[in-house]
This record gives sequence, structure tokens and C-alpha cells, in this order.
Amino acid sequence: MNRYTIHTDIRRAYRALVPIKQLKAAISQTLAAHNVPHGTALTLVVTDDETVRQLNQQHRGIDAPTDILSFPYEPFPQTMTEAMLVYAESSADSSADLAAELQPYLGDLVIALPYTQRRAAALGHALADELILLVVHGTLHLLGYDHDNAENQARMWQKQAELLAALGITNLNVPQFTFGESHEGTTD
Repeated sequence: MNRYTIHTDIRRAYRALVPIKQLKAAISQTLAAHNVPHGTALTLVVTDDETVRQLNQQHRGIDAPTDILSFPYEPFPQTMTEAMLVYAESSADSSADLAAELQPYLGDLVIALPYTQRRAAALGHALADELILLVVHGTLHLLGYDHDNAENQARMWQKQAELLAALGITNLNVPQFTFGESHEGTTD
């Protein structure tokens, strides 16, 4: 049984290019390294540049595609979740369904595969390694990491490097960002 629930929505044309088992393992490892409770879920979407461009415009005001966007979920307050779980356990009809619905949900990771392919080629990375880097990076964002200043970037890059090394990926050139900016929204 998997410790975490990782839903996937991969555009049909891209399925053969996406190492889904490796990506799920990288996400799970990132969650486990942060003692995220069993049953926690998130969704990984792999789509085209235009879809990501639209999301980037809508949510960040940047009219350009990017490699990955992370959308943290805003959960119910803990006390409300606990009360609803107690109710679900005592209800005869749909307790399993309601309990499943109340499992912690971290959010969504959305990857633009064509953009990621171009970026991987430009950096000299294998596509699979670049995708693993992205899901680790995106999951760290869902867990509250950021790279908006020197201290936060150093902390995030250190954790990212540790997680990638544990996955056997040690040779990636991961660019540093200018503070207040990121790779998101840059164009090739």
C-alpha cells in the first residue's frame, strides 16, 4: 500500500515520455522526508505550454509558460477536520467515503512538458532527471519552501540537493535565481 495518494493527469500525447513511477517515488520521498502524515494526497498534472501559460497568467500575472507551477491547497481548519472525521467514523452510510475525502490534500503540481523538454536540453539534463527535479522542487513549494531571498533559497536548494542525491541524481546544474524572481515565466 502506498503511503501517499498521488493523483496523475498526464496528457495522452506525453504519457510515453513521463516516468510516472519515478516521479511518484520522488514526491513520496519528499513528503516522507518532511514527516507528512500517511494518506496525504496531491495531484500531478503534465500538460502543454499553453495551458501552463494560461495558469501562469491567471494566478501570477505572468503571460508566459514555465516549467512547473505549484498550487497549495487551503485546507479546512484542523479542528473542523477532526470533528468531521469523528462524524464520518460514527456515520453508518458513507463513513469510508467521507473519511477518504477528508484526508490531507497538499495541492497540485502542473508541469508544461514541452517547456521542460527545452529547458532540460538547454541545461544538458536528461528529461527524466529534469522532471524529478521539478516534482521535488514543486513539492517543496507545497510544503512551504520558497526561494524569494538568499536565506530561503539556500535552505530550499540544500533540501532539494539532499532529496535528489537520495534518488541518485547528483549531476544536475540547478541555476540560482535572482531574489524575488524565479525560473517561472522565463522564456527560452
